[in-house]
Amino acid sequence: MRKTRRYETKKKSVKIICLAAGIVIAAAVGVYIYGYNSIPVNVIADNVYIETVDVSGLTYDEAVAKLAESQLLSDKDITLVCANNSYSIKGSEVGLVARVEDTVNAAMAYGKSGNKFKDGYITAIQALFPHTITPKANVDEGLIREKLMEFGRQIYGERIEHSLEFGDGVVIASAGRTGFDTNTDTAYQQITEAIENEKFTNIDVDLRSGPPSPLTVEQVDGFTYKDPIDAYYQVSDNEVMVIAEVSGRYIDKEETAAKIAQVVEGAPNVEIPYYVSEAAIKASDLQSKLFNTTLGSYSTNYGGSTANRAANVANAARRINGKILASGEVFSFNGTVGKRTVENGFKEAPEYIDGATVMGIGGGTCQVSSTLYNAVLYSDLGIVYRLNHMFPVSYCPLGQDATVSDSGVDFKFVNDTDYPVKIVSSANGGTITVSIVGTQRDVPHTVKIKNTSSATSGGTNVSSVRYVYDPDGNLIREEKLSSSYYMAH
Repeated sequence: MRKTRRYETKKKSVKIICLAAGIVIAAAVGVYIYGYNSIPVNVIADNVYIETVDVSGLTYDEAVAKLAESQLLSDKDITLVCANNSYSIKGSEVGLVARVEDTVNAAMAYGKSGNKFKDGYITAIQALFPHTITPKANVDEGLIREKLMEFGRQIYGERIEHSLEFGDGVVIASAGRTGFDTNTDTAYQQITEAIENEKFTNIDVDLRSGPPSPLTVEQVDGFTYKDPIDAYYQVSDNEVMVIAEVSGRYIDKEETAAKIAQVVEGAPNVEIPYYVSEAAIKASDLQSKLFNTTLGSYSTNYGGSTANRAANVANAARRINGKILASGEVFSFNGTVGKRTVENGFKEAPEYIDGATVMGIGGGTCQVSSTLYNAVLYSDLGIVYRLNHMFPVSYCPLGQDATVSDSGVDFKFVNDTDYPVKIVSSANGGTITVSIVGTQRDVPHTVKIKNTSSATSGGTNVSSVRYVYDPDGNLIREEKLSSSYYMAH
């Protein structure tokens, strides 16, 4: 009887368990069938959140619009771990921003693998339990690397390279110290991979320390070496300044190699000798050469001139007197003398215009330009521009005059020596003398001018050649000058 009761009780329990299991199975099957038939197509699944933003049932465009108005990742921090040290970074400090489109794509893809059984199960579960998606994110590389530099220095201290400075006749090498090696490449890659995998905390990064870079002979040479600078002339405001030379520096490379081997962390400073290289040209040399000789000189007579013409000659001579030209500088007669006006001190006197002798302001100025032209010729300087008069003039040979006009015709020459030259001009007692004062050439020049005339029906053609000789009478150069044509009076 007792056995029968026990059996009945056990049988009843089995029935209850089976009934419960059946109910559970039926419920599960029902839920699964619901999920299988509820897989979303063009919208995000139910109960899906991006961070705290509910995007359930939204289309792609609706979700993008909703996230654009939210503050995704605004309070997100990134924490790094290295060598038992941790470092926290505010996302806002490193440009942490959500990639909205990629994040929405991830939400849209959830529960849509293409496997109906799997997707049905996920959809069914979604009805009961929410699913949160971490936003896909970007960071600013430069800002992240700056933070990594801070973290590296926090862990290992700042690495200090060996340094160099000048002492008294020596270069002083000071040893650096070990510290963070500043390499952030691996750590940056580790951070970006972690964030891509939706991990923002306890990101392991690889930062290391390193010793200072070894000092090299090339570094010491580059720091120490300096070419000597020769003294030189500088012409400014018609004055010549001699700019002093500057000595150079160099090292003995074998000696330096032995010295820098002693530059190690923790060791005392090391003194590396350097040596002085002198400039080839000294200021004293230039000063002694400055205007030490007359390169060429020429005089013409204006004794028969009217008082006004004589005054114009003297005025123009005064205006070019003392003019200094730097090496390579071009002299312009008109640019130096200026306009021939009463305001500039010029007077009315006879002058040639269009083949006739007329009265004009500045008559006689051409005698100054012609005298200067000859001084330049005999100084063996380069002629840039020269034009002869229409008619022969009495104060210099045919082919050796230079007409000027402040309306356009100019006389120009260039200082083609290596040193400044100065025009020295004086007009008194009916004679104007113009000299070119400069620096004696290594081989002094003597100049001769040969003019060859040939008559034509309307006037005279003149061909001019400049011959330059050395002190022994050897021809250095033969130069054809500009030809001249003079009309007959």
